[in-house]
Amino acid sequence: MSAWHKLRRLLSRPFYRRLAIGLGGGYLLLFLIALQDLSFSGQGMRLLTTEWTRMFDRTGTMTFEPILQLTLPGVTLLLSPLNVLIGGLLSGLAGLNLAVTYLAYKHPHACRFNRSTGIVASLPALLAGGACCAPTVVLLFGLQMSSLFITAFQVLLPIAAVLLVGTLKLILDRTDTNQLAA
Repeated sequence: MSAWHKLRRLLSRPFYRRLAIGLGGGYLLLFLIALQDLSFSGQGMRLLTTEWTRMFDRTGTMTFEPILQLTLPGVTLLLSPLNVLIGGLLSGLAGLNLAVTYLAYKHPHACRFNRSTGIVASLPALLAGGACCAPTVVLLFGLQMSSLFITAFQVLLPIAAVLLVGTLKLILDRTDTNQLAA
């Protein structure tokens, strides 16, 4: 059975579908917070918009201009469709990786990995978020970085996506979803 069919079979089970969506949604929230597109500040209520063509303007290496600002008491959302798209793809892959890792951990009979290998296989899913937000995280710690090192982060986002797809396929190839109880 192909990895795609195994993933469809796994996601046909409501628990694993909710797990993947919940973990992916949480990851997307953290992604938007790290990019500062979502912040827990703001006073009053305000809606600001700009031309939709500005969404293609870059604000950083892999970040794009927001086209909408929604401010509510205590929350400010900067809506950048391309940031949400990139974050959605990464968070979807991370959610799927973590759900399959949970399957490998809770049902070792369904997976040819042992429990510790299944957990280690989830590390790319957990670390992939650092690819887009690493410059921000590094600045938070106050480390000085050369422009060459910051430029290297341009390739980390695609590498993170490739690693997430690779680990998902790797663990699905070694998982037998037919052994799960109905």
